[in-house]
Amino acid sequence: MTGGSAPGDGTPVSSPTGPGLLARVAAHAERTPHAVAVRATAGSLDYGDLVARAGAVAGALRARGMAVESPVGICLPPSPDLVAALLGVLWAGGVAVPLDPAAARMRLRLQAADAELVALLVTAATAECGASVGVPTILVDAVPATPAVPPPGWCAERAAVVVHSAGLEEEPRPVVVTHGNLAGLVDWLVDGWPAGTFEAVRVDAPPDGHLALCQLLAPLAVGGTVLVDTGSAARGVAAATAGGAATAGGAAGGPRVRIGPPGPAGDTAAVLLTGGPLTGPVPTVAACWSAWSAAEVGGPALAGACLDDDPRALGEPRPDTTTYVLDDALRPVPVGVVGRLHLGGGAVTRGYHGQPSLTAERYLPDPFSVTPGRRMVVTDDLVRRDADGVLRWVGRVDECPRRDGEPRPPVEAQATLCRHPGVADAVVVCSPTGDLVAAAVPVPGAGTTVVGLRSHLAGLLPARLRPDRLALVDALPLLPSGKVNRRAVLGAVTRAERADAVAQEERTSDRADPAVAAQRLVAQAWTAVLGRSVGADRNFFDAGGDSLLMIRLSGVLRRAFDRDVDVVDLFRLPTIRDMAAHLAPLATGAGGSSGTGPTVAERQAQARQEARRQVGRARGAGRDS
Repeated sequence: MTGGSAPGDGTPVSSPTGPGLLARVAAHAERTPHAVAVRATAGSLDYGDLVARAGAVAGALRARGMAVESPVGICLPPSPDLVAALLGVLWAGGVAVPLDPAAARMRLRLQAADAELVALLVTAATAECGASVGVPTILVDAVPATPAVPPPGWCAERAAVVVHSAGLEEEPRPVVVTHGNLAGLVDWLVDGWPAGTFEAVRVDAPPDGHLALCQLLAPLAVGGTVLVDTGSAARGVAAATAGGAATAGGAAGGPRVRIGPPGPAGDTAAVLLTGGPLTGPVPTVAACWSAWSAAEVGGPALAGACLDDDPRALGEPRPDTTTYVLDDALRPVPVGVVGRLHLGGGAVTRGYHGQPSLTAERYLPDPFSVTPGRRMVVTDDLVRRDADGVLRWVGRVDECPRRDGEPRPPVEAQATLCRHPGVADAVVVCSPTGDLVAAAVPVPGAGTTVVGLRSHLAGLLPARLRPDRLALVDALPLLPSGKVNRRAVLGAVTRAERADAVAQEERTSDRADPAVAAQRLVAQAWTAVLGRSVGADRNFFDAGGDSLLMIRLSGVLRRAFDRDVDVVDLFRLPTIRDMAAHLAPLATGAGGSSGTGPTVAERQAQARQEARRQVGRARGAGRDS
């Protein structure tokens, strides 16, 4: 696969030189008219029929006096009609605006109003959508045949498609993709991949997004077959997720990925369109690639082989794409330093339809391009370019808090949790206060516990990357698109923590009152020192504490228990539960004894002796090494 120019060197990227999508489809129809273009359970379309159907749709739109670049809605599920309608709108010179008939009616009305649709292509099954959005409809399955007309060669700057990319809070972002953008993407799909990769591609993404657009374009560009509503085996499968950190077997940040059953020879290939690194195992297929994609560049922009040992590598850019890693002042950052990913070149789309302020904010003049008028798009992704030249994903800008100046990407803890055999699914999000909050769905019957997961994380990640809060939940809350509802995750974790606290209180209700009181006093002391509540089994230092805060904690506990509290004991017992168990006898009486056993003074002496013994061992080990 060919790559783009080096970041920040001003080298112009190559422009698309091959025929556009319409010309390629027409050439396939002329060369192999009976080859299957679209296969569905209810029937199939060969390339000759597909071109005829698309030409009929284009003729119907022209007959209605549709002007060039008029926005035409397509409210159809993945089907042969959807493919014909999309090509027909492009053929007629309109701007195709795919809509998802399964979406909420309010969302459809907003999308139709924002796009200012002049017509809506439907079938009898989706005609009700047209009535709900108040746009004149055209029944695609009732359009009469018209004489074939060669596809026009639209200029590269002309708008072709509007795809909707939702942000983290699902705000609509209608991105205008031009014919030049499509031509560059098609050239890359044809020339940048091994032969046969897109021989048969299943469309399983929502039809109004850029992922579905890529799933449709890939097989049509190479003369392959689009699979819709069918369980047929696919030799080349473009599996898509709706953003977020994707996993091969299912994305915590998106819907489940369907790889498709392998063929008789087991030669399935998989292309995972992602918005981040893979956080799960690579599919067991003959070939698997990961393609980082964004609506602002019309689809995938970087791609490379999926590697279990390097899941954050984003691959090489398309030939018409330039990658920059910049700081907040739009200056290139040194090798190995984290910066924000910016994309330039011919892949950059026109902008957000009807949102000039957002377009001006995210589409900036490209100061590194030698071509006048070039722009670069600002992404929400933090990346770094390492010494080996590989671009690696670090995290999302709005989901990546910092501690001591270093980023804390949630994807690290999320991937580690997902690899635990007792975890079915997991997600890690950033709270408004900058904490990493993790929710894990346990495997039924696996005996998964929060303490066990924290131990798992501690063995694999440094303290900086471990979540501040962790809870077990029955299921991850999802948005209608299938993405994880990150805002709702915070509420789910809070509720789970409260339920755990109530259960713990019930479990300890039969204990002596001094123990319960001691744990409450210790928890209050921790909150006073750390500034926030911490779970009973959380390590003081993992929760943000340090030696100075531990000394301060000993003073707070000394006042709370009205007894001497040795800081050496606290270092040895760094959780609320352990501290409370140690201090509970101190709360029973002035004598510091609660019956038989060592006195408080004796226990303190034993603790100091044990601490000194451990320090001696550590020094001895240092001398031996």
